[in-house]
Amino acid sequence: MKTINPHEIIRIFVNKSIVPHKKRGRGRPGYPLIAIARLFVYAVLIRCLTDKGIVRHLLKRPYVVKALGLKRVPHRTTIGRWRRRHYRMMYVVFESVANMLVTFIPTKLLIVDSTPLEDHKDSDARWGVTTRGFFLGFKVHTSVNQLGLPLRCKITPGNQHDSPHLPDLLVKSFMTLGDAGYDSRSNRYACRCIGSRPIFARNPRRSGKHYKTPIVLKRFRYLVEQFNSLLKEILQEVWKRYSSLGAKECVVVSAMTAILVVALHAILTEDFTLIRQVSTFWM
Repeated sequence: MKTINPHEIIRIFVNKSIVPHKKRGRGRPGYPLIAIARLFVYAVLIRCLTDKGIVRHLLKRPYVVKALGLKRVPHRTTIGRWRRRHYRMMYVVFESVANMLVTFIPTKLLIVDSTPLEDHKDSDARWGVTTRGFFLGFKVHTSVNQLGLPLRCKITPGNQHDSPHLPDLLVKSFMTLGDAGYDSRSNRYACRCIGSRPIFARNPRRSGKHYKTPIVLKRFRYLVEQFNSLLKEILQEVWKRYSSLGAKECVVVSAMTAILVVALHAILTEDFTLIRQVSTFWM
């Protein structure tokens, strides 16, 4: 099978149809948004997550600079400024790539969960609690499909509860699975509104009774836990390098987009063994 470079894969899936259009203002036009989005995803694919590392990598590979749509190698401070300014754009790119995946593989199961991003130095960090105890930092709320691939995400301070963020994670599916943190009438109603059957573990604090965990939740909950482990393995705690929530969101969402780009490439080449193998392109 012919090998393909990561920048070539990114050009296929991160294209003009999914990147928001930038209005022309006064002065110099600046860098195109599509080039900025491609750069962030490319950096994750090659596991070059620091701004200095990206600059050094691009200086040695002018053909990559051209393929990503950049006229020249940006300064490291410019890349850092992009992370703080364009994190909302990366959400749009991520959801558009996720919608591509849904067209190829319809969502039968949607599993939702959150995972902590510990950061003791950020002033925006807040104390939260998980099954392992208290932590100081942020939360990544994620929904994955039956293949363990992310479809929606949201990053919040650590003190925010999981339940109110479920509507932002929903995608049309046959069933939506979640732990007791999502057990509420409003969340069940939101699932039914999109034609999905809600299956949540019952929260004993609501009724005072203890219920058995649904078998389907026991069987498939591991998919979202596996994804959370994969995400943290890719990021290697790089979110601690950035002081603003927007920059952290940018790097996390870029990592999720990179996972989907690899999955789409594996689907199109019919090599399903590489559907979550982001490490294939690590340098």
